[in-house]
Amino acid sequence: MKKFRLFPLYTDRGITIALILLMIFGTLMIASAEMGDAGGDVSVIAGVIIRQIVYLFIGSFFYVTLTWLSPFIFSRHIYRVLIFVVAGVLIITRAFGSIGGAYAWLRFGAFTIQPSEFAKVFIILLEAKLLTQNFKSDEQALKVFKEVFFTMIIYAIIIVIWEKDTGSGIIFFGIAYLLMLIPKHPAFKKWQRLMFLVMVIGVALGILILSPIGTATIDLLGIDDYRIDRFLSAADPFGDQYGSGYHLVMSLVAFATGGLFGVGYGASVHKYMNFPNPSSDFILPVIVEELGIIGLLLIVLLYGFIIYRLIKYSMSKYADIRARMVFLGVISYFLLHFILNVGGVSGLIPLTGVPLLLISSGGSSAMAAMISLGVAQNEIIRLRKLQREGQ
Repeated sequence: MKKFRLFPLYTDRGITIALILLMIFGTLMIASAEMGDAGGDVSVIAGVIIRQIVYLFIGSFFYVTLTWLSPFIFSRHIYRVLIFVVAGVLIITRAFGSIGGAYAWLRFGAFTIQPSEFAKVFIILLEAKLLTQNFKSDEQALKVFKEVFFTMIIYAIIIVIWEKDTGSGIIFFGIAYLLMLIPKHPAFKKWQRLMFLVMVIGVALGILILSPIGTATIDLLGIDDYRIDRFLSAADPFGDQYGSGYHLVMSLVAFATGGLFGVGYGASVHKYMNFPNPSSDFILPVIVEELGIIGLLLIVLLYGFIIYRLIKYSMSKYADIRARMVFLGVISYFLLHFILNVGGVSGLIPLTGVPLLLISSGGSSAMAAMISLGVAQNEIIRLRKLQREGQ
């Protein structure tokens, strides 16, 4: 009788264990942080936890399925059809109304889906599929490169302007932009050099804007916009500590209160009155207040282990350009979410309202993260088989 296997041979068990630990830790912290929004109402807290567990089970199904079934078996024509399907889904979110000022969700009763989270994974697959094919000519290669480039631009515009979800738009654009610099082809070089130059200029401008000179200039312009206020609050949260900087100041207080070991699980005070989304955008201050720096280090270690393993596989001599794009795409996905969330709640960069993957409440981000890791596992299995055959 053939032995049942949940995962194929050559699966990286370490990544799966780290994923499970993040899921468990995140669910426990959501239960604690949700007390702030629920005001101690057990039924509300139970509802949030049940929904989160349902999302995690669905995400687990896709994670296991993708270790067995590669999304790259589908033809380029199907991917091109999906470009329009995904764009259409992103557009129709507007019909479902806004949550927190953003029109980024589809509603199904008590459950919501955020298509932009899945668009981040789709752009990794799209670029890894279309930009690594065997092109018949330089003209065809350049045509495909431009097709992917303008798809990236249109998606980013829809997410930022149409859905009014700046944080997701920044991460989507960051992942897509970085991946377009990876594939090697003579027809890509000119565009990639220009894109790299634009990226360097963009980073320099971002640093300048966050500098005292930049924030002083923005302040002098007197623009009344919440996004401008977030820049000013990041530069000096105490400049308007009872206004636009209030939540950030309270976040810093929560960090200071937690110290090294925290005040104890469930014992956070600030989650009850000082954070707009204690189980989502601001879950990290709750974690540090309750579990201290040790809680933050646990997250960093688990994220770091997953990223380390993916970097290791991307550097393997058996890794082709498609595998490298998948690994680096997933690394970018996790890193950008971590940087924007942690940087935002600690005042290092402006708040963007993005979740901490697998830790913050939100089924779409959890499922999308698990799907991305499932795709990465499939590539890992393929590489380890090649390595085994090459020995």
